[in-house]
Amino acid sequence: MNTFRWIGWTAAAAIALLTLAATQFVRQEELRSRPLLPLTFAHKDHRSVNCIQCHHNFVDSTGQGLCIACHKTDAKVAARIEPLFHTFCRDCHAAKHTAGEDAGPVRRCSDCHVPDDAP
Repeated sequence: MNTFRWIGWTAAAAIALLTLAATQFVRQEELRSRPLLPLTFAHKDHRSVNCIQCHHNFVDSTGQGLCIACHKTDAKVAARIEPLFHTFCRDCHAAKHTAGEDAGPVRRCSDCHVPDDAP
C-alpha cells in the first residue's frame, strides 16, 4: 500500500514539474514574439548620464545600434526584456527622484510608453 502511495505522489510531482516547465516555455516564447509597446527615450534629456551606464556594448564591444535590437533577439535576455528595462530605467528615475534631482517619469506607464519620433 505504501508503495502505491509513493508512486502516486511521485507521479503527481512529476506532472506538476512538467506542467510548470511547459508553462515557463510558453511564457518565454510569448514574451519573445509579441510586439513591444512604443517607448519614448530622449537622449538629450539624459546628457548628464554617462553613456556606458546604459550602453554596455561601448565597453564590451558586443554590438551597436538600438538596445532593443539585441535585447529582443538574444534568446538569453529576450524573455526577460520587460523586467530588465523596467527595473533598469525605473530604478534610475526613482533614485534621482528620491535624491531630489530632476527625475523624469517615475510611475505612470503612459509617461514612457508613447511613440518616439526622434531618439
